[in-house]
Amino acid sequence: MEKKTRERGALLRLLLLFLCLAVPLGAMAQGVTVRGQVLDPQGEPVIGATVIEKSNRANGTVTDMDGNFTIRVQGRSSKLEIACVGMRTEEVSCKQSTLKVTLEEESELLNEVVVIGYGTTRRGDLTGAISSVSERVLRDIPITSAAGALTGKLAGVNVVTTDGSPDAEIQITVRGGGSITQDNSPLFVVDGFQVDDLSGIPPGDIENITVLKDASSTAIYGAKGANGVILVTTKSGRAGKMEVTFSAHWGWSRAYNFTEVLDPYEYVYFQKEVDPGSSTSTSFNAMYGAWEDRFIYKSVEGTDWQDIMYGNTGFKQNYNIGLNGGSEKLRFNLSYTHDDEDYIMTNSDFKRDNLSIKLNSQINKWLKFDLTTRLTKTVISGAGTTGGKLVDAIRFSPVNSLASYGTDALAADADRTDEAQLSTLNDPYWNTVNHYKEQDKFQLAINGGLQWEIIKGLTYSLRGSYEYKYYNTDQIWLNKTGESSSNGGQPVAERTDQRGNRWSVQNTLQYRHDFGKKHHFDVLFGHEMTSDKMDETLIYSKYYPINFTVSEVLAMWNYGEAQPTYTTLGEPSRTASWFGRANYSYNNRYMLTFTARADGTNVFAPDNRWGFFPGAALAWRVSEEEFMESTKSWLDNLKVRVSYGAVG
Repeated sequence: MEKKTRERGALLRLLLLFLCLAVPLGAMAQGVTVRGQVLDPQGEPVIGATVIEKSNRANGTVTDMDGNFTIRVQGRSSKLEIACVGMRTEEVSCKQSTLKVTLEEESELLNEVVVIGYGTTRRGDLTGAISSVSERVLRDIPITSAAGALTGKLAGVNVVTTDGSPDAEIQITVRGGGSITQDNSPLFVVDGFQVDDLSGIPPGDIENITVLKDASSTAIYGAKGANGVILVTTKSGRAGKMEVTFSAHWGWSRAYNFTEVLDPYEYVYFQKEVDPGSSTSTSFNAMYGAWEDRFIYKSVEGTDWQDIMYGNTGFKQNYNIGLNGGSEKLRFNLSYTHDDEDYIMTNSDFKRDNLSIKLNSQINKWLKFDLTTRLTKTVISGAGTTGGKLVDAIRFSPVNSLASYGTDALAADADRTDEAQLSTLNDPYWNTVNHYKEQDKFQLAINGGLQWEIIKGLTYSLRGSYEYKYYNTDQIWLNKTGESSSNGGQPVAERTDQRGNRWSVQNTLQYRHDFGKKHHFDVLFGHEMTSDKMDETLIYSKYYPINFTVSEVLAMWNYGEAQPTYTTLGEPSRTASWFGRANYSYNNRYMLTFTARADGTNVFAPDNRWGFFPGAALAWRVSEEEFMESTKSWLDNLKVRVSYGAVG
């Protein structure tokens, strides 16, 4: 009996041991590890793609620099949802422990959603002329300017940088200039709100850029859409595990293909033509010697002013660190970018720090809230091409006159007076290194929005923005440069202080509905108010001691003779607008769009404050017709469209 009891006890202990081992083994059997790689259609790795377990959306990861990922899922029956901005989301099974997934680019799909004025639409339903470029293209461009990143990327969009200075204007024209005497710059809209330019938006923060080109597309922006509209959408957070990213790039820039100019002999010959007196002409002989001795200048090495001014090897560096993640209820994107660039123009550089925070909250099934905060601080050093330095670098004498012959062309004692040459140009290098200019810019922008789905298909959106701007510019002209030349050659100092703000409020109501499988209807109605105001204070002092340096002027500003201080209180520029758009699509073949906007502004006389801007467009997707069936193998999409619009 005792033996049987011991046997039963041993058997019971063995059973308990088996159960203890079986429980963790069973738990381990519930979880499996899946590894994989995500590629694009060209076989290149997709970086930063989101990989989420479909049945457990809190379990997710992102692909690394090689497109690889590792994730632990509940079992082989689990499914993964793989997504990336600009690409179609794919759903794959975890039956295999190693996966290779190819994501198709949405730009190749007619169902791709593209940004248009105050909303989005399917690319296949477009009736106007637009172009777009995605983050996948922009992220590989080593450039500090979002405007410069557009160069050569969009058909019909021309981007030109006026010169190599840090404050050089970047001119963007859409389908050429629409005005001979006025500004041809397009309207810039970032995340739905108008901005002055794209200088405060780092290219790494951009998810998509869309350009509205024809009048039908831009009519929704009325008076401000005459030169085209550039819509910028910044990156938002993605659900899943928190993703930390860091990127850096360094680069060098050089100017090439300088303008061909006269050599010393050709220049002296030209001076004789400018002074067509006899060979004994006093002015010419005093400057360049006897006419019979002109051939001496063939052996003189001339000064290449373009190389001196723009021959600098510019070094640029960019650093970006970002945090991205969240849940389905709350997503966030935090980004910090630092840019530092030494320009090809001598004595100039650029520094910018940008901090961006973006929150997207799904409060419940029918209510969303978005908040974006962007802070930008920019310091630009260098006088740029003010005072005609760019022109002077091409036209200035390549050889010293006899009045200063034998001296170093760049030395402080070289004669740079107007009498040293037969023209009235200024020494570009002297004017550049002795003209101090520093611009300090600060911008704070806050955008927020609330979206309410009243019923299925009917959405109300309330959005508002506020931007504070502060610009401070110090300029000092030392001996015989710029302003000092007309003030006895003594240093002159100027300080400009600008402060302003811009705010806007938008209300839109949109209704979308499909009647059966062939009829799609979309209507938008909205109201917008904007206000822009800038105040300015100008402080001016002159007659500083002639030997004062820049640092001495900055430290002892009161040593100069103070001139009257000018203060300008800017009158707010306010605009009120009503706008609407209606889209109709039949069977994905025939599309019709009507657009209208009324703008009223306080800057015009009372009888001329309002303008009405209508637009209409008709499109026919010929490739969907039955008689085009034979072209399917080589023709993806053929669309014919005609549009009309009135803009400001």
